Amino acid sequence: MAKYRMKEAETFKDQIAKATLRLVADRGTDRVTTSDVVKTMGITRAAMARHCPSEDDLWLAVAALIERRMKQAWSAVAAGEPSPSTRLRSLLAVQIGLITGIPALRSLLLSGSLHVDSVALRQGLCEVRQGFKACLVEALIEGQRAEEFCAGLDAGVTADRIVEAIQGMVVSWSLNQQASDPVEEIWLRLDAFLHEPVYYPQAGPIDHDQCGLS
Repeated sequence: MAKYRMKEAETFKDQIAKATLRLVADRGTDRVTTSDVVKTMGITRAAMARHCPSEDDLWLAVAALIERRMKQAWSAVAAGEPSPSTRLRSLLAVQIGLITGIPALRSLLLSGSLHVDSVALRQGLCEVRQGFKACLVEALIEGQRAEEFCAGLDAGVTADRIVEAIQGMVVSWSLNQQASDPVEEIWLRLDAFLHEPVYYPQAGPIDHDQCGLS
């Protein structure tokens, strides 16, 4: 356990979450348990139990780590990009970069069985999604005020469509690793949508309980 001893319990939990993500990247989501993490880290079951007593606690720690990383990246974009349109594009680039930069993330997003079994993970990832959507909505509304985007745009619906586009990219990456620049591709799809009057066809409600990081 000395190998992973940290000054604070929260930092140790981060190490557990990171070890879990590495295992997910190697084995796939459905083949990772708390016992696997214990063996990989070389710690005792008692040490694991103090920080992540159950598998739900383990996946909640993973979701919390991912959320913290993403919030830091979103905040950096918000602080460095005064133009709403530039900020929106940067948010797309940052989010896609985060998803592609964490190898285990696509496995987590596409693991239907884990989402069913782990309420904690599903709720954690849904909170991440809502946080990202809030950043998008803010940029869209500011863009409308600055006359960078169409005044008739529904910011909430548009943010949902952006999230869906990124989620579609996640599936595409999983099927075919050779793809065009995803940021440019999504931006091209959105360009006319953001600057022209928009007609929203009637559709069923978006399932916000679906787990997505985007």
